[in-house]
Amino acid sequence: SLLRMTRSHTVKLYYDIISPYSFIGFESLLRYRVVWPIDVVLKPICMGGLFRDVGNKPPVKSCEAKATYMAKEIEMIARHFGVPMNVPKNFSEHVMDNSTIDACRLIIATQRIDPEKAETVSRQLFSRFWIENMPVNSEEDIKKQRSKSRDQRSIQVLKKLNMTNVKEMLEQIKKEDVKEEAFGMPWISVTKMDGSSTENYFGSDRLPIIGEFIGQNYHGPLRHLSLY
Repeated sequence: SLLRMTRSHTVKLYYDIISPYSFIGFESLLRYRVVWPIDVVLKPICMGGLFRDVGNKPPVKSCEAKATYMAKEIEMIARHFGVPMNVPKNFSEHVMDNSTIDACRLIIATQRIDPEKAETVSRQLFSRFWIENMPVNSEEDIKKQRSKSRDQRSIQVLKKLNMTNVKEMLEQIKKEDVKEEAFGMPWISVTKMDGSSTENYFGSDRLPIIGEFIGQNYHGPLRHLSLY
């Protein structure tokens, strides 16, 4: 009905800071928000928990040749999208030895207290991990990242990191993602503006197909809209 019509198609982005393809998916969808009628809803999730729940294994562990290729491919994709990612020589360890539970909680706490800053916080965490190659796997790492922002709301957000409702929201997002039959990151769920249909996509390179689904043209990487 007309009452259900909204101006924009809804794009839910399930992502983890630890996932390099999530970084590309995050940046490219936020650029496409400028040229397509879409609302991007950020859904931070811990990929390790999702993998455990659905029985998936990290690709960097499943095959050494695949891990070697992925490191090269990420550099190529990053170059294409104009995102200055640095893939470390110890790529597999960089991904496997880091937990992002506190990073996810920080994004969720920011969404609750200061929602307009959730994108900025996500980008800062992606940049810390994939450009500076610094860890994001402890509350101490998070505090170092947030120390650049000394406003009162930032302090409130840090205090909320271990609150039960933030932990519960993170678990709820994972359950939602599992229900949508997700198995990896990024996972993108697109619902047409009239609510008539939804399609789910795995990976950061599905923009041409998403565009076709919502009746929009794909315009390449939109590098001129890069914030880097």
